[in-house]
Formats: sequence, C-alpha cells, structure tokens
Amino acid sequence: METGVRASEAGLKFPVLGISADQDLWGFPDLRSLETCGRLTLRDKMQDGMELISADGRRWRVDGVRKLGRAGSVVSQVLAVLLSGGPQFRIEHDLTPLTRLSLREVQERACAAISAHPDFWPDEDGHLGSTPAELAKVRRTRSIAEIYDILGLDTFEAY
Repeated sequence: METGVRASEAGLKFPVLGISADQDLWGFPDLRSLETCGRLTLRDKMQDGMELISADGRRWRVDGVRKLGRAGSVVSQVLAVLLSGGPQFRIEHDLTPLTRLSLREVQERACAAISAHPDFWPDEDGHLGSTPAELAKVRRTRSIAEIYDILGLDTFEAY
C-alpha cells in the first residue's frame, strides 16, 4: 500500500468522518475544514492516529500533522480569537491508506464511537447520555454522507 499521502492528494470524497484514537467521532464537510484547527488540536496531538473515512468508504490513518501557518485573513483570525478563544491554523496531514469499509462497517464504527462517549449524545428531549436513538438513526442510514448529516459532527476548527 501507498504511504505518506497528503490529504489534499488522497482524493477524499466529502463529507469525511473522523474517528480519533480515543474513539471520538468528528466530521468534515470539505477539505478546508479538515485542514483547519485550533491550538489545542496541535498541542494535544488530537488527530494523531485518527482514521478518516471518505463518503465512498475509502479509509486512511493520520500518521502526522504539520502546521503550515495561520488560517484565513487578518480579519478572520481576529474573529476566530474573539469567537473561539484562539487562532486557527492551516495544517497538512500525512495519511496511510487502509482497507475500504462497507456502509455496514462504517455504521458499526460510528455506533461504537457513540457508545464510547455517551455523554456527548443527546436523546430526543435533549438529555445527554442516552444513545439508543442515535444508534438506531445511524443503523438506518443509506450512505456514509447520511451518517454525517444526521449526527451534526464537529470539526477541529475551534479546538
């Protein structure tokens, strides 16, 4: 298998799901959101070892993240500091391709990530810690993009 592929060269089909090493579930609607993060992401190496799953089932492991510089214009940088508490950075990922997953396998990986962090997921009444409704919604999806759509996943832009 090919190694050391940059995310920008990998042919990712968006939206992309991310499952971090601590089994947290992330989502990226486009390459810009994947390649933008806050200070904590870099400091805590939050993306190291994360798996990225493309909307077509192709999958990669993040083997490295490089900071390229500040993200956006001066105005957007000031707004980012005011709104999110810190600057945003442009980053680049080194990826290693992994075996493609079926929709069923992606659904089960997403369900495992949700179950690993039940306090992140509200039920229909907004109570955290009740995941059965989220698990059922994920299992009813008909595409990886639909998993992304129904879960409202966060990016690393504010972290």
